[in-house]
Amino acid sequence: MTLIQSLILAFVQGVTEFLPISSDGHLNLLQHLFGFTPSLTLDIFLHLATFISVLFFFRKKLSYFLSNLKYIIVGSIPVIIIGFFLKDQISSLAAFPKLLPLFFLFTSIYTLATKFIKKQDKKLTYLSAFIIGIFQAIAILPGISRSGGTIFAALLLGLSSQNAFNFSFSLFIPATVGAILLETKNIFTSNNLSSNNLIAFVFTFFIGLFALKLLEKIITGNKFWYFGIYTLVLALVLFIFL
Repeated sequence: MTLIQSLILAFVQGVTEFLPISSDGHLNLLQHLFGFTPSLTLDIFLHLATFISVLFFFRKKLSYFLSNLKYIIVGSIPVIIIGFFLKDQISSLAAFPKLLPLFFLFTSIYTLATKFIKKQDKKLTYLSAFIIGIFQAIAILPGISRSGGTIFAALLLGLSSQNAFNFSFSLFIPATVGAILLETKNIFTSNNLSSNNLIAFVFTFFIGLFALKLLEKIITGNKFWYFGIYTLVLALVLFIFL
């Protein structure tokens, strides 16, 4: 893979991993339209970069993570169950690009719906954490946004915008750790440690930081639903041309 291709994938990974527009959906779309995609181990390698960007971004919010650890554990249960029992079925669905418009449409619906949710400031409960975790598990499907689904569910259940943002990315941490641990021995291969991939890794890290800061500002400014316009237009275009 050339440096330009690696940087394109790094940019897509860094931006779409956090913004509610689905990283897997965009990576699958790149694969279908342009015929290049990272290997599974390179994909996890770039996920490691976004994982580190989350840790760096939330480094001053360690107390939030620790105080809500019990809810984070409960919220992580659905993705563990679905990932363990339905991994092969989900992989087979990902092989059908014609399903992408439908999944992007789902993302647009619940992202646009956040415009009409009444703002509240309820506390997390075990039940709300589990429901939010279900939305994270559904986002295993390409085209369905993890951040979009979890933030939508959190807002719908009455969490404040800031708390929804914090909890969404607290759930991201254990889910990503699990994926990275499964591929640990394959991540640091000589292929992944090539100069092109290392440059892409650093690029992904900084793009991820930018995307996180942008998303936090947009959520607290009650403009999260704007992303639903993008995924709706994308879904309609893909329905016509894909």
